Amino acid sequence: MRVLLTGPFGTIGTRVLNELLARQHNVTCFDLDNPTNRKVARRYSGRINMVWGDITNAASVNAAVANQDAVIHLAAIIPMLSETNPALAEKVNVQGTQIVIDAIAAQPQPPLLVFPSSISVHGFSNTRMPPCRVDTPLEARDHYAGHKIECEKRLRASTIPWVILRIGACTDALNQKTGDTEAMLRHMFTLDIDTRIEYLHPQDAAVAMANALEQPAVIGKTLFLGSGKSSQTSWLEFVNLMPRAMGLGDFPASAFGHEPYYTDWMDTAESQQLLNFQQHGLDAYKRELAHQWRFLRYLVMPFRGLIRRYMLKFATNAQ
Repeated sequence: MRVLLTGPFGTIGTRVLNELLARQHNVTCFDLDNPTNRKVARRYSGRINMVWGDITNAASVNAAVANQDAVIHLAAIIPMLSETNPALAEKVNVQGTQIVIDAIAAQPQPPLLVFPSSISVHGFSNTRMPPCRVDTPLEARDHYAGHKIECEKRLRASTIPWVILRIGACTDALNQKTGDTEAMLRHMFTLDIDTRIEYLHPQDAAVAMANALEQPAVIGKTLFLGSGKSSQTSWLEFVNLMPRAMGLGDFPASAFGHEPYYTDWMDTAESQQLLNFQQHGLDAYKRELAHQWRFLRYLVMPFRGLIRRYMLKFATNAQ
């Protein structure tokens, strides 16, 4: 199958790319031309068709979409940048997605669009009983969620074949992304420790998206992607996995605030039945974190107290 993958070098993107290649698909990758992406792309030299372009440029998107059997559209600006630069995020997330939709609709045989959305479209989880379901009312609590809601609306109004996959909390122990560490720490410590969170292993996400290409029954459906009941936990337990692996010890509950958040446990019965993707989950993430830090934690140990104090200074209730 000829598959166009936008945003192929992100947290989920590289996992999806590897899964598609393992299944012998003919993969075209579409991403911005910059040194970071060039470096990753070189690892796939000879195995992918690389198209450099901007998702907000209709001409380049039209050229990439031509003659494809399916499009997995991962290109997006996510929090925290989506909240600090909402104009840019709206241009990429909403206008860019509309350009992809239009390019697909213009094809003689429109390819399937696999569109990753987010659990965030359902608003804060503290006012509802779990699990969250795909028919739970939508409520944008930040720019990113608003963008996803608008994109879903535009997909449903289109004439192209699509499947919407609302993603849970997904991070990759083997591919940690850099960003504004201080902003992330401040945000992390504002949230209520009892906030429900369902982890989605990035490999589970990759399998789900690859399986969606081969399962006609998903067309026109909105499905949740979470790694299942064994990956349902609390905010306090989840955020302590990293410092625990680093040898820093757990952060105390008293360091956190009481702000609600939109992560939640999800009803994934239908998505698992159709996509059969829940293979790794939270236990695998814990093992991967332990493996990544198995040697580094000994280098961190002499500075354990200093690092811990630095991180905790961003706590809502500073320790």
